[in-house]
Amino acid sequence: MKKTSKTETVEALKAAIAAQRGAVVASFRGLKVSEMTALRKKLRAIDAELKVVKNTLIRRAAEGTPFGDLSAHFTGPTAVAFCHGDPVALAKAMKEFAAATPKVTLRAGFVEGRVLSAKEVETLASVPSRDVLLSRLVGGLASPITRLAQALSGPPRKLVYVLESIRKQKPAEAAAG
Repeated sequence: MKKTSKTETVEALKAAIAAQRGAVVASFRGLKVSEMTALRKKLRAIDAELKVVKNTLIRRAAEGTPFGDLSAHFTGPTAVAFCHGDPVALAKAMKEFAAATPKVTLRAGFVEGRVLSAKEVETLASVPSRDVLLSRLVGGLASPITRLAQALSGPPRKLVYVLESIRKQKPAEAAAG
């Protein structure tokens, strides 16, 4: 690789590191091109991208940033998946792909300025999606309001039942008397 090409690659990696909301570092030894293409397609669907990088170049790009704490994981064939959307979705996609393809091994992750171990990435993948969490939150917030409305409507409803039973008894008493 020529020096200008390396400089351009480092600059592109710096831009990817600055724009990411989460990342997963993985090894991919022995992965076929078709499998790599399938992974890239899966990641594109969740607003993420996969970059196969030279370790020295990614170290140089990450130097001086919190992302540089991942340097210990940049050994051997390295692929870095950068997420621009939901980091949980990225962790899920990478975990599913690694489970389906034993040639891919998760090494580490990076979310909100913090390095995650491979085990923590798998734990992050088990977290429900953002939409599910939001719907649970809304349900939790609406539940006390619903219970309050039911409690407040209880006494008037009972009064209506009592008045209705009295109304039904009056015609029966009038017909008997």
